[in-house]
Amino acid sequence: MSENNSDIKRKYDNRVHNPEPHIVALLAEIDGIRGEFKSGLRMTPQAIDHLRKSTLITSAGSSTRIEGSKLTDEEVEKIMRGLAVSKFADRDSQEVQGYLETLQKVFESFQTLPLRESIITALHKELLKYSTKDDLHRGEYKKKENTVGVLGQNGQVVRIMFETTPAYLTAKEMQELVDWTIVALEKNRFHSLLIIANFIIEFLKIHPFEDGNGRTSRVLTNLLLLRSGYQFVHYVSHEQIVERRKDEYYIALRKSQQTFGTESETITPWLNFFLSVVREQATKALAYLQEEKVEDTLSPKQYAVWKYFGDVAEAGPTEIVKATGVVMPTVRQALNRLVKLGKLKRIGQGRGTRYKKL
Repeated sequence: MSENNSDIKRKYDNRVHNPEPHIVALLAEIDGIRGEFKSGLRMTPQAIDHLRKSTLITSAGSSTRIEGSKLTDEEVEKIMRGLAVSKFADRDSQEVQGYLETLQKVFESFQTLPLRESIITALHKELLKYSTKDDLHRGEYKKKENTVGVLGQNGQVVRIMFETTPAYLTAKEMQELVDWTIVALEKNRFHSLLIIANFIIEFLKIHPFEDGNGRTSRVLTNLLLLRSGYQFVHYVSHEQIVERRKDEYYIALRKSQQTFGTESETITPWLNFFLSVVREQATKALAYLQEEKVEDTLSPKQYAVWKYFGDVAEAGPTEIVKATGVVMPTVRQALNRLVKLGKLKRIGQGRGTRYKKL
């Protein structure tokens, strides 16, 4: 190993070795949920298909909105179904369609998509394939400098958050990052989540592409988590959680990246944020799994009653009959069963009785 590569290895190793106790506790909690989720996965094919489609839609919507898109999840779903802009004439629709197709490819083929520079550039090319403004640079490392900053009302950068890697060093630094990450994962040198977190924050510091770096980083996050055995990524959108906590996301990146190149270099602020997002993702996925187990004790029509409560805060028997088409006696049986299981709470008595999901 060359002296320069030794320096790179030492730098990245120092970021993730000997994590603080609260980081170790977070890792243990996430892995505990992963084990429970893996061993208890008994969802029906229909439920799995529904959750995966929902995750694709919310992920594409959230990831592009983080970068300034205005499309709602409902509009994203229309694009997914081919019901919106047929030729993806506007930028937001182009970017959403690219994200949908790229993430779907990752979900379906992650086992055959190893971390390689060629895979990264291929995913970037796929991500931007409908974006006409990116015709000249998709799938290629940047050839001119870019910055990460705060935009003013005129669309110009008014404050630089941090300096990215110069264009002439991009290929070298990407190779070093990918090489370190491959070896660290293959040899289990550190916990996989620490390795992935370091890869993502360094990727964003390098900012290897002229455009689409944020979206590419989130696609790669999904890929690396899936390849490391975190299957719950299929069922809860990582991107949606990041969008909801976007201010925290940028603060964590900035706090860590501003230490890069100093004697006190650390990615602890980023680790705190990244791992808390993965924990939230895992916890939500486990909740879905526990909901799906209810199906084991209900008939299909009773289960339809239970699923209806995923869309409403509370409801009465007559509303449920109208919404589901299930006859009143079956609705009442299902409601009684769900109350006994502790899934629903009965409110009131007589004709005014209503039910609320716990």
